[in-house]
Amino acid sequence: MLPDRPEYSVPFLGAHSPAASEPEEKPLHPDAFGHGQIPPQRPRKFLSWKTVSNFWGWPAIVIGGQLLLQTLAWGFFAVVQSRGGISLPLHLAASAKAHPHTVEWLSTQMSTILAFFSTFLFSWGLRRSVTLRLRRDGMPLATFVSFIKISSRSFILDLRKPKYCLMAVVMIILTGVQTAGWSALITPRAIVISTPLIGHEIDLSSPLLRQMQSNAALNNCVTNGTNGAAFIVGQTESGYAAVKGDLSLPATFNVMDQAFNRSTGGILPLGLSPLNSSTWFPGTKTLPATIRPQWDIPRSLSSSYSLMQQGFTADVSCKFWDRTDATIPPIYIQNTTVAAWNDTTVGASKIYFATLYSYCDTPQYLNWTEAYTLTDQPNYMSMIACPSQNDYKLIFDGGRKGLYGFIGTTVCSVSPKITNIAVTYSDVIDVATGAGGVAADISGPATFSAVTALYQMVYFSQAIVSNSMGDKLRALIEEVDGDTFTANTTLRTTEEYVRGVTEYSGSVFRACLSSNTDFLNALPSTMTVPTRGMFRSETVGWIPAAPVTILELLPGTIVALLTIYSVVVAVSRHAGEPESEYFDPSDAMHLVAAAAAGGLNNVFFGTKEENIRAAEDVHVSLGTTPGRGMALIVDRGAV
Repeated sequence: MLPDRPEYSVPFLGAHSPAASEPEEKPLHPDAFGHGQIPPQRPRKFLSWKTVSNFWGWPAIVIGGQLLLQTLAWGFFAVVQSRGGISLPLHLAASAKAHPHTVEWLSTQMSTILAFFSTFLFSWGLRRSVTLRLRRDGMPLATFVSFIKISSRSFILDLRKPKYCLMAVVMIILTGVQTAGWSALITPRAIVISTPLIGHEIDLSSPLLRQMQSNAALNNCVTNGTNGAAFIVGQTESGYAAVKGDLSLPATFNVMDQAFNRSTGGILPLGLSPLNSSTWFPGTKTLPATIRPQWDIPRSLSSSYSLMQQGFTADVSCKFWDRTDATIPPIYIQNTTVAAWNDTTVGASKIYFATLYSYCDTPQYLNWTEAYTLTDQPNYMSMIACPSQNDYKLIFDGGRKGLYGFIGTTVCSVSPKITNIAVTYSDVIDVATGAGGVAADISGPATFSAVTALYQMVYFSQAIVSNSMGDKLRALIEEVDGDTFTANTTLRTTEEYVRGVTEYSGSVFRACLSSNTDFLNALPSTMTVPTRGMFRSETVGWIPAAPVTILELLPGTIVALLTIYSVVVAVSRHAGEPESEYFDPSDAMHLVAAAAAGGLNNVFFGTKEENIRAAEDVHVSLGTTPGRGMALIVDRGAV
């Protein structure tokens, strides 16, 4: 028979020999990892120079690296929050906007690298901390293996170790979602930076404006003595666009080099810099800027702004002439045919004169008009205006035959009013017209300007064979009714057309007053109203995050804190021991070499489950064996 295998034990590194005399044994306490027992140590001065010097080398790299990463993360987050946003330089922003997928890809790569460094520092710091513990106090094999798995972010699938299983899952999640947190933090996106705007504009509802209408300061915009508009408004596109808008169709038109969507709303287009007005209003120089930003406006790829402004519009109601309606002033229509003058375009045709007039209380140029056309093609439209107590009566006549016979004699009641509306300025000015407002002064210059604009619109639209306004009305009605020309569509179209031109007139009248230097110099502050809004700069960069976004930074912060904690505890308790050789517990060759040095001969007897379980509670440490170098050895009392 073979002799029995002798039993032996290898002394635990640093422990006293059994024969050595010892003082009275003191109670044991849990170690820093919560496992095993270690003898109580004498209190150490944590801030001593010797203690601090122990942190040079890898502990300083691990701790400093995690602190640097967290400083970058939270510092960048704080700067964005405090500055209200950061935009990329203009050339970079343009490239980022043109190639969003490339920007996202690059940001993801950078986020992955930053998350990798954080995870690497955690793994390295935990492995070195475990190594320090092994050199000094040792630990059970189960604890050793579990921490190595946690440092390598591996699952622990052993229900007998629920605590380690949970720790492994938590660390896998925390280290895994760091990439998403960094990506949310550093990825630039399309942003809008808002800047408040403040300013003022002329108040058309001020009673002082009526008192100034005979003043020479208004001569450029109101004809002295008649109170009519001194400038000629011949743009019928405003009425056409208003009708298209009522039909929910797209329509834009230009006013003073500004593109409007469907209607001007009677507002003055306000800009951040003065505009040259000499081409629009002879004798003037500039249209001043009356709004300004409260903060500096950043350079951007594109911009827009919105303002709450005072508008000018009208409630319009049209109906066919009823001779018995006492609210309508007497209307007279007189037709005359005369021989044609010598004109090659007319030829031998006769000229048909249609005179429309009334004896209402208004300047003569508004209550009398004459349209001429060919007798065999009596295509004409004419208009006069008569005031009443609360509105103006606009009388349109299109004859009984010809292209515009569908309108016949139509009377429209126009009640001008002042409104407050939201205006959005971008490539096209969009006016959000709505209900409400206060009635405008019927006898005021703004109302006279609007009525005169409507009168001139019809008068200057008339040609020898057609009327451009009538052509537009006819085309709009045909879009809805075809050739039937129902009364409802005819009247509705006329109402929207009149309203659109009224609002256009209000905008031009405001601009004329604002470009009149003499008028502005005499303008009291009581004749202005405040204007407020927001300027929006569209670019690429970073904007302040919602409070919940802080949660995206917490995983990385928790990983950093756990890393720093494990290193500080390990170094402060176990540093100072000489490291004869470098040992990496995550390196399989290091483990094989340390296990083969002979210190675990009496521990493992196979790889069966029961053999592995029997060895889990063995307390091991990192020491040396004679002639074999570094080894995993069993603490005294271990089998």
